Amino acid sequence: MGRSHGRLLLALCTATLGLAVQLSPALAQVEPYRQHMENGIKLFQDRNYRAAVVEFEAAYKEKPKASPLFNIALAEKALFNYPRAITALERALEQHRDTMDEGDERTARSAIEEMRALLARLTIELSPQSATLLIDGEEQPPSPSGTRVIELGPGVHRIGARADGHASTEQSVTVVSGERDQKVKLSLVADRAPVTPAQPFTPPLPPPPPKPVPISIPPQGYYVIGAASLLWPLSHPQAFPRPEANSGGAGSIRVGYRVNTAAAFDVMLQYANIATGSDDPAYPNASYTLGSTRLGLNVRLMTPGQTWRFVGSIGGGLTYDAVKFDSIKTPEGDICDGLCQRAAGVNAFVFSEVGVELDLGGVLLGFSLDSYFQSSRGISYKNLDQDDVTLYSSVLLELGGSLHAGYAFW
Repeated sequence: MGRSHGRLLLALCTATLGLAVQLSPALAQVEPYRQHMENGIKLFQDRNYRAAVVEFEAAYKEKPKASPLFNIALAEKALFNYPRAITALERALEQHRDTMDEGDERTARSAIEEMRALLARLTIELSPQSATLLIDGEEQPPSPSGTRVIELGPGVHRIGARADGHASTEQSVTVVSGERDQKVKLSLVADRAPVTPAQPFTPPLPPPPPKPVPISIPPQGYYVIGAASLLWPLSHPQAFPRPEANSGGAGSIRVGYRVNTAAAFDVMLQYANIATGSDDPAYPNASYTLGSTRLGLNVRLMTPGQTWRFVGSIGGGLTYDAVKFDSIKTPEGDICDGLCQRAAGVNAFVFSEVGVELDLGGVLLGFSLDSYFQSSRGISYKNLDQDDVTLYSSVLLELGGSLHAGYAFW
């Protein structure tokens, strides 16, 4: 149907977006519609077009929509059965236009016009009029008239007829595109008179595979991923003297649903703990610990690779942060002048990651670079005047890397 028509038949099947935090084994089972569509695609790729049509028709019975009809049209076109291909596209336009956008509708109509230009019109006269007409071995619907007008694609076709009490007959007819005036007369001989057998029909050589491919089913399903991370804080309590460069650990679990090839949604639960000392030689034992419990919702983006893929996530949520200090009191007094006190509170955070992922038959392994950007206003305590005092003078920023392991049910 041309490159433009190929783009119509390459449209991805739309899936319902969903998100859940509990996996269900029943959802991992393949639906009959998806099974018939996948079997039809395999048969099409093997050039078994007639069997592919049967599978796409079964998929249409499960879920009547435009996608199976597009695939039926593509398989019938590969068989040079242009009238059937046109019928499938017209059915999609008449009954399922609500599942097509303007570009799909325009391309389908253009494909119909292109194939109609290839059709020839053949007039067939039957005697007796009640005889059954066969085109390429397929029985045609009955008609009260003995004269039939049939549209056929260009090439060689078998035109035959049969009737009770008569000997069957058949002949080969060659038609070319745009032909309108060719006529065929089929007169059956009564009383089963012997007739000369029809010459064996030699079908034309199979054509090269068409450039368009059937609509494929995008990967969908639930997944669960666990991650171990190293995080480096770039912000510290403003009164803590000369904090050292140090990292902490974090562990997280994410449960989500992949809605198509490129996008997924997941819920993340993470606990991070970072202990930081002081580089001031006067206070060698002073330190503070920041513990963060995060709960967030992420959008996960993926490239189409089946084994290796690039991944990235962006999301956010709420975090409960708690800060405590150790060994900050000396004989000379508090090293923070009383401004380093245990504090806790709830803050908002934004999360992002970028990395690579290996998919080994559903087992997911990966590495990513992570960043956490969050508010610090919630980490506060009350002084003697019962005023809220925040530990940090700016937002909190943490950078790090993570190793991932999980399993996918798509």
